Amino acid sequence: MAKCLNLWQSQATKVVSMIVATCAMFALSSYALPSVQPKLPPVGETDTEATTNVLFAAWQENAGRFTFSLTCRTTPTNNVQAAFGTDADGDGVLSLEESDLVVGWDCGAWFVQNGFDGGRVEETAGEDDEQTFVWTVELSPRSAIARRVTATIGGTAVFGGVGAGMFYRKTWNMLRLTGRGLADSGEALTVRVLPDSLFMIMR
Repeated sequence: MAKCLNLWQSQATKVVSMIVATCAMFALSSYALPSVQPKLPPVGETDTEATTNVLFAAWQENAGRFTFSLTCRTTPTNNVQAAFGTDADGDGVLSLEESDLVVGWDCGAWFVQNGFDGGRVEETAGEDDEQTFVWTVELSPRSAIARRVTATIGGTAVFGGVGAGMFYRKTWNMLRLTGRGLADSGEALTVRVLPDSLFMIMR
């Protein structure tokens, strides 16, 4: 009888642990901020520019990662870039002076730039007609201090020497997506803020 009781208690503990873990997973997924997916308006001429500005949040309490992915057609004449910063004057437009981070594709190479006129590093890419650039900043929960930056192009690590603190600000609230050179650049930008990882040990 004692063995049966102990077995029942052990099974009940496992069931409760599974329920707690499942609830935690649902809470974690609902905690993440909704992703932002801006889209450029159509371009009338091949030598004109299309731009859109979108409000977003770069941080919330206990955030663990700030990440975005930019997909576009990587042709020798195409230019697609995303700028991140703080709309200090509140006019709904991220000006060049308000831009802290600019990334994108520029006529044959991916680039990361500190502000609109700061230091810039580039990575040449393969011959694929379409590529995806992914940028992820790991954050210290509560403090929003950038600990590490990882960047990939088509799954391959790039920009290994980029410093974390230089290219992230918790105060960012605006992004500007710009396309030049083609009537259809095939751009797709997704920005997400995800909670810190949750680890549970069940015995």
